[in-house]
Amino acid sequence: MLQQGVPDPAPFRSVLDTVFAAPVYRWAAEPGALRFLREWWRMLGEWLSSLSAGNPAVFRALIVLLLVVLLLLLAHASWIVWSTVRGGAGPGADADARTGGDDHDAQWYYREADRAAAAGRVVEALQLAFVGLALTLDSQGLLRYHPSKTPAECSREANLVAADRERLRGLVGSLYAYVFGGRPCAAADYRRWREAGATSWHAPAS
Repeated sequence: MLQQGVPDPAPFRSVLDTVFAAPVYRWAAEPGALRFLREWWRMLGEWLSSLSAGNPAVFRALIVLLLVVLLLLLAHASWIVWSTVRGGAGPGADADARTGGDDHDAQWYYREADRAAAAGRVVEALQLAFVGLALTLDSQGLLRYHPSKTPAECSREANLVAADRERLRGLVGSLYAYVFGGRPCAAADYRRWREAGATSWHAPAS
């Protein structure tokens, strides 16, 4: 029993336990990199909270931008996976595609694309048709194609006049929207895409 006039130590002990439980009193050794990452994450959270409260429009724009970047990364990864699976379908398939073998030249991919579209596999048809288009540009010396290259990389590397370069960028943009962005694609959309890619392509004047 406590003597009269002597305060109960329990509340003081509770306050001390709370104070010494704060991060500043955690004396256990912590790797510098982990401490830096924790501090950076805390500051990022505070900055996002202040941005959301002080400027909601900019905060929403930032979120949309991050979502777009994420979708592009997913599109890039999906295309790499699809190209890898397709390239490993049989021995020498990549070599045949690069050299225009009898079974894997541009026309072969176009035929497979049309067959897939006729069967209702329009998304697959667009992917096959793009490979056919890339091989067509390769055979004309306008692009050095390899199955590991994404459509965006092909668009950047193609040696085309300005108008044709914009046309190729438009085709790649719609390809990504249909295949990875979830935009509905009907057989008529596929035909328009094929027709836009079937017209002549031109290199810049040397």
